[in-house]
Amino acid sequence: LGRRRRRSRLRARQEDRSSLLWGAGARKVLVTERLSGLPGSGARGSVGLQLHGTDPQSWAVGEARPGPLPAAAMAENWKNCFEEELICPICLHVFVEPVQLPCKHNFCRGCIGEAWAKDSGLVRCPECNQAYNQKPGLEKNLKLTNIVEKFNALHVEKPPAALHCVFCRRGPPLPAQKVCLRCEAPCCQSHVQTHLQQPSTARGHLLVEADDVRAWSCPQHNAYRLYHCEAEQVAVCQYCCYYSGAHQGHSVCDVEIRRNEIRKMLMKQQDRLEEREQDIEDQLYKLESDKRLVEEKVSQLKEEVRLQYEKLHQLLDEDLRQTVEVLDKAQAKFCSENAAQALHLGERMQEAKKLLGSLQLLFDKTEDVSFMKNTKSVKILMD
Repeated sequence: LGRRRRRSRLRARQEDRSSLLWGAGARKVLVTERLSGLPGSGARGSVGLQLHGTDPQSWAVGEARPGPLPAAAMAENWKNCFEEELICPICLHVFVEPVQLPCKHNFCRGCIGEAWAKDSGLVRCPECNQAYNQKPGLEKNLKLTNIVEKFNALHVEKPPAALHCVFCRRGPPLPAQKVCLRCEAPCCQSHVQTHLQQPSTARGHLLVEADDVRAWSCPQHNAYRLYHCEAEQVAVCQYCCYYSGAHQGHSVCDVEIRRNEIRKMLMKQQDRLEEREQDIEDQLYKLESDKRLVEEKVSQLKEEVRLQYEKLHQLLDEDLRQTVEVLDKAQAKFCSENAAQALHLGERMQEAKKLLGSLQLLFDKTEDVSFMKNTKSVKILMD
C-alpha cells in the first residue's frame, strides 16, 4: 500500500515536470504543457482553477494570470520527487536509522521492530510480504543513511536576507516595513502611500508586514499565497490550485476579496456583540440604579423610623416621669397620713399606759377596806 501511494504521488509530480528555457532578459518561460492536449500557457490559469463567484475566463485585462513555476518551485518539486525515495513504507516519513532486510527492502529500525512486535505470527516483510522462519538481522544501510543525512541538510533554514525600501532615493534605503505580494516590492513606512499610487493589476496592491512574508510564502512552490481555498479554508498559491492535486477542483477566490468578506462578517459580528454588550451594560446600569434607589429609600425609611421611635421615646419618658411623679406624691401623702396616725396612736398609747398604771395602783388599793370610803377615783378612771 505504501509503495502504491508513493508511486501515485510520484506520477502526479512527474506530470508537472516541465523543461525551462532562458529567454530575453534572462527570464524563464514555460515551453511545455502540464498535460498533453491542453491549450497554451495563456489558458493555464483556467485549468483546475474555479474562482469563487467568478468565471475563470473573466480575468480582468492586464491582470497577471498564473504563469510557469519559478526556478525555486521547480527545484522544490524535484526535491519532493527525491523525497519519495526516502520515505519509510511504514511511517510514511523520511527514514530514521534505515535498516535493510534480506529481501533488500528498507525500513526505519524503530518502525520494523514495532511492526514485528505487534505481529505474533510469522516474521514478514511489510513491503513484499516475504516470510522468514526467524527474525533476520537488521543491518544498517550505510549508503541510504548518508543520503538521508544529506537530504535532511537541505531543510536547514537559511536566515532571510534583509529587505530594503525600493522607493528611498535620498541616502541609503531604509529597512522595509511592508511588502506588496502582487508587485513583490518592499517599502518603508514613509513610502507606503507612494507604493499604493503605483500602477498595479486590476486586483490592486496587497501589502503585508515584512516580517510576515515568509508566512505568506508557499513552502512547496515558493510563491505567495494570493488565493483562498473555500473547501480547506486556507490560503494557497496559484500553483497549489493548478499543479498540486490537494486543492485542484476546489473553489478558490482572491485572498484580498475573501479577507474583505471576512472583515465584513467580523464587523457584523462585532456590531452584534457590541449591541449585546451595550444591552448587558444597560441592564447592569439599571441594576446598579435600582440598587442605589433602594439604598436611598431604605436609608430614608430608617431615618423616619428612627425619628418616630425618638418621638415615642420622648412620649414614654414624659409619661414615665408623670407617672413616677404621681406615685411619688401618693407615696408622700400616704407617708404623711401614716406618720400622723402613728403619732396619734403613740399619744393614745402613752395615755393608755398612764391609765393602766393608775389602774394598777387603784387595784392595789382595793386590798384595803378603807378604799371603799371614797370610790370617786374609780368612777373617773372607768369613764
